[in-house]
Amino acid sequence: MTAATTIGVVRLLAAQAAAFLALLLIASAIHKLIRPARARAAVVEFAAIPQRFAYLALIAVCLAELMAGFGLLSPAGRAAGALLAALIWSGYLALILRAILQGRRYVDCGCSFGHSVRPLGAYQALRGAMLIGLAALVAMLSAGFEATTPTATELLAAAAFLGLYAALDQAVGAQPLLSGERR
Repeated sequence: MTAATTIGVVRLLAAQAAAFLALLLIASAIHKLIRPARARAAVVEFAAIPQRFAYLALIAVCLAELMAGFGLLSPAGRAAGALLAALIWSGYLALILRAILQGRRYVDCGCSFGHSVRPLGAYQALRGAMLIGLAALVAMLSAGFEATTPTATELLAAAAFLGLYAALDQAVGAQPLLSGERR
């Protein structure tokens, strides 16, 4: 492979990953806005935010997710959007790990698009770590290469990846990865 081909492949992969992360963040924010009661309950129970601040925290999280998502779609904002995404998922991962360590494994983290009563465990922690890593990789690649606006093909592929992501989430909910996570 020539250097030009390698750079082209890296740009394509960075744009594809950015589009997937953007769609995931935007879909997550919309999901919270469509189902505010569930999202508010997750903010109170999972994040331990007092009831009186729950809607304010929910709005702040939705705005951060939307800012990161739309930033990832913009070549000029891609690196900043990716860094914000990594921070958002780092916060989620810290809350997941805290809940697990406190023995609150059956609290709804609000991390899936469907209603989830499955216990928090290895899958949620690994998913969070992988999203953080992917966002960090997009941030690094965006800083090193000229970013491009995602094409229609890249957005369609990102939508397909989002569908696979959601399907995996539902499949893991039906059959947990570790036998210790069975109901």
